[in-house]
Parts: sequence; C-alpha cells; structure tokens
Amino acid sequence: MEFGQFLEKWREYLNGDAPRTDSHLNQANNEYSEEDLRCATQDFDKSCLLGSGSFGQVYKGTMKDGTEVAIKVLQVPEEGGFEDEVRVLSRFRHPNLVILMGFARHAATGWRSLIYEFCAGGDVARRLSRSRHHKELFGGRERVSAALDAACGLSHLHNMTPRAFHRDIKSQNILLDKNGTAKMADFGLACLSSASQHKVHRVGGTVGYACPEYIRTGLITEGAEVYSFGMVLFELLTGVPPAVCRPGGRSGEFDYLVDYLQGSPEKVQQMLDQTASFVPRAVEA
Repeated sequence: MEFGQFLEKWREYLNGDAPRTDSHLNQANNEYSEEDLRCATQDFDKSCLLGSGSFGQVYKGTMKDGTEVAIKVLQVPEEGGFEDEVRVLSRFRHPNLVILMGFARHAATGWRSLIYEFCAGGDVARRLSRSRHHKELFGGRERVSAALDAACGLSHLHNMTPRAFHRDIKSQNILLDKNGTAKMADFGLACLSSASQHKVHRVGGTVGYACPEYIRTGLITEGAEVYSFGMVLFELLTGVPPAVCRPGGRSGEFDYLVDYLQGSPEKVQQMLDQTASFVPRAVEA
C-alpha cells in the first residue's frame, strides 16, 4: 500500500484531521551560546538528563523566555550526524517533523549541540512499553493518530525535491508533543537525494526495523522506508517490538515478528494488543 492510500484510509478512521499549519515553525539557523545551554539545564544537571547514547546525552532545558527545549549534546559530532541533521531539518518544514530550533558549539571540547522543541509526550516506544505494563493507557485511536502523523511527516520527506531518506525509522524516533501530535525525530542518519534511490557507504538503522534488502545492498529507497514504517505499524498494533532477543540465544540472536506473521491478517488479529481496544476497521485499514 502506498503512503497516499494509507493516509486516506486512516484519516477516514479518525473521521478527518483538522487542517495542519506550520505557521508556528521558526527558523533553524539560530546559534545559541554554551552559556545559554548551561543556564537552560542548570549547568547540565543530572536532574535534566532525559537519556544518553553512544554519541552523547539529551537534556531537557528551559530557555530564558520560558520555552522548553530538548538539547542533544553530541560528543562525536561527525559520527552523531550533526551536519546531516541540521541540513535536513533546516530544509524540511512540516508539523510532523520535530522542530530544530538551533545549534551550539562547545569551543573547549569540540562538542556540538542541537536544540529542538520539547515533546512532552515522550516517544512512541516508551508509550507502548508503559501501556504494555499497565502504567499508562495508549489507546487504539491514539496509536492510529500517531501512525497517521508519522506517515504525513515521512511522505513530506519523500516527496520534496531533493527528497530525504530518514534511514532509522522506528518507534523510538517518533515523538509525541503535549497535544499528542506525533513527529518524526532523530535525523542523524538521514540523507538527501535527487534520485529514487541512494547508495550509502555505511548501512545504518535498527535491528528489526531496517529493510533486509537495504541491509544487503546498501541502497536506500522509499520502499525500504515503507518497510521500516510497516514494522512500526505492526508494533503499534501488537505492542511487541519487531525484533526481540532470542531467549537463551547467543548475543545478537533475535526472533523477528515478521517471520511469525508471514503476512497473515489472522495472526495480526491474534496478536492485537488488548490494552489498545482497537476497533476492527482500524486493523483492516
């Protein structure tokens, strides 16, 4: 199914979307000082830390005007995709793409920071986990809305000239703002291309979400991105990640959801996340 058909079907399920506007989006070429970020995060206090990864940390900050932001500090800017992320998010503007508000240079260390709008709802993976453990409801309607929002953001990336390929579509990279609007995030692996496919020097992505054909050939296409998005849809429907470590297996051995489902709608129905209370036509779409 093409993105256009997907959007139409799920819009019908939601009884239509309100008109979207990007009039609130600001320019992404603002350079903040390191002092601005230290003030916003109480000198990068641990209480402001949202998460960390191999390339750095993410902090919640409050700017002097009261604006809440998320600050990604990249200790290895080249590997963390600093320039790629600035290039893509400066060019592409859409309500379902996270807003890049600016960047900062850390002169003494050579680190770089990216400053984004703060999405208070967290990421979809976290919401699914909390719902699975009965800590916070993430209902079927909310999940359908999040999927539709993310699809709109991806469709925008794929249909611009030049187009952009995200290359790491997964539930952790879909953020929810305070109103529940979903936004694609983390463009550190993204690339621009004027062609329908792009050969990458180093394959990126996440186990279970990355398209096998893309992993094998190094060619990223819209079809490969749709595959990854499809894995997110399965995850939204079932509450189960597309790849889980094999019980008792060696490190790096996974069981894949797609191998079990084998394209069977009946198996999808059997695995539906009961905490979501999906209506039948949402699943059929």
